[in-house]
Amino acid sequence: MIHCEAWAGTPAEPHIWLLSREAAPTPWGAVRRLTAAAEHLADRLDDNPGDSRPFPGATLRRWIDDRLGHEDIAFRLTRHAYVPEAVSITGPGHVLYTLAAMPAAGCICRRPRPSSTVTDPAVRALTGGWSA
Repeated sequence: MIHCEAWAGTPAEPHIWLLSREAAPTPWGAVRRLTAAAEHLADRLDDNPGDSRPFPGATLRRWIDDRLGHEDIAFRLTRHAYVPEAVSITGPGHVLYTLAAMPAAGCICRRPRPSSTVTDPAVRALTGGWSA
């Protein structure tokens, strides 16, 4: 089993929030879960996808189409390696968003912090609709 996670954190404060965690039975299943999480996050970060400005979701959308990068992640997970940063971007409010995957055997699983305690408005706006 492989854990696929989406995290948000602020460099100015030592807080991170688990936005989602899903299990995948195979490395390619993990890639599909990470891709779905990237699509969800990109949709939430882009104020107006038709706008010509580079919104943070643009980086995620490029990663979603990066088939060679996906093959590399699947290969690493096949070798039971931890992929701490499949993709990482900085969003509104200087919040860092990271997608990661790790074999369940190497995971120290903690219960996520409830989203009701999230005080950063940028993170609070993105936590709705995520399963943790």
